[in-house]
Amino acid sequence: MGARRPLAVTLVSLAVLVSGVLVGPPASAATVSVTTKVSASAFRWGESIWFTGSVHRGSKVAAGATVGLRIKKAGDKTYSTIATTRTSSTGTFSFPLKPTATARYYVRASATSSTVATRGPIVTSERTVGARTLEARAKLLGKRLGSPTSGTTRLRTSIGKVGDSKVTAVRYRNYTKGMLVETVRSGAMRTWFVPGQIRDRLVDKGGVRGTFGVPRADAVCTLLDRGCTQQFSKVAAYASAKTKYAHYQAGRTRRAQYIATARAQVGYKEPSWRHSKYNDWVGAYNAWCGVFQSWVAAASGNPDLVPRRTSYDALVKAVKKEMPTYKPGSSTHKPRMGTLAFFAFRRGEPNTPSHVGLVLSRSGSTLRVLEGNSSAGLGFTMDRGVYIHTRSTSSVVFYAEPKW
Repeated sequence: MGARRPLAVTLVSLAVLVSGVLVGPPASAATVSVTTKVSASAFRWGESIWFTGSVHRGSKVAAGATVGLRIKKAGDKTYSTIATTRTSSTGTFSFPLKPTATARYYVRASATSSTVATRGPIVTSERTVGARTLEARAKLLGKRLGSPTSGTTRLRTSIGKVGDSKVTAVRYRNYTKGMLVETVRSGAMRTWFVPGQIRDRLVDKGGVRGTFGVPRADAVCTLLDRGCTQQFSKVAAYASAKTKYAHYQAGRTRRAQYIATARAQVGYKEPSWRHSKYNDWVGAYNAWCGVFQSWVAAASGNPDLVPRRTSYDALVKAVKKEMPTYKPGSSTHKPRMGTLAFFAFRRGEPNTPSHVGLVLSRSGSTLRVLEGNSSAGLGFTMDRGVYIHTRSTSSVVFYAEPKW
């Protein structure tokens, strides 16, 4: 019989070994702390709130740490992650969120090779009802607005030009970081925040009586590329950390949000073969015309519009299964703005789709399409990016309609 192992050694072995996998923090793990606060303990429908805080490893700030915002609504059994980001060079983070219901939240710092996953305190924000004046919203937002750059303007004439017949009164004021717009719609007074780039384009296009009209709610800003979409009475607008200015598309539906987001990508160039930011998103480095359309859906805040797949062939199969499709000769369906057109460009394979583009318009036998993984000209070279082209309908194998 072999020598008996000391009980203490046996207990330590059991503590660190589970199904053959070592668990628990490394011996040198630093203590991680997460602070969190919410900008408002109560919100109205359509308003954004912010979760801010910092991460420290020991006494030092944790720059570049991955943090996730987790939520638990009434009826949920567990918390789920709704957004992720990285801390700044000073260890701070900020999550903008447009919630829909009362919920509890916490921020979780992910584990690293030298630290364990750590969560911050649980905070709650409650959905409430009632009017919200411009002055009350300005007080709530505080420093996020910056300093006022104008007085408060009240529209006294041409209310009808804001593009919403239910709006009977409008006031607005500019700040260094955005604009507040107070509207009375169907008797309810609400105030919406229009962030920087979107505000600048709103002003450039004639203000609330111009191309955009008035906002219908705050922007949604927990999107890819740190992007934001915001719905106005006349258009949907999109801006991100990667855009120089906001892009927009006429309409009040998800179609407008999708197309505005796609337009913002025009001019992007693939840095190296098959290594676009869209490929990075899916974690696979294949032809990316289809991945691009899936990315646009997610980046517009509507990930269900186009299936997410890592290859073109897999996307075609998913689209045919999950989306309404029709042939070019259909007597009941015609391509329109927002339709996806699947083209056959391979020689000798006229019935096999090999490329997809987003239809912007149709004129006779030609389509104006917005495409990822295409080249500056109509042909395809080794230089790829996002471009708008005019294509013949004769090359289309089938069309697909997102469920707007």
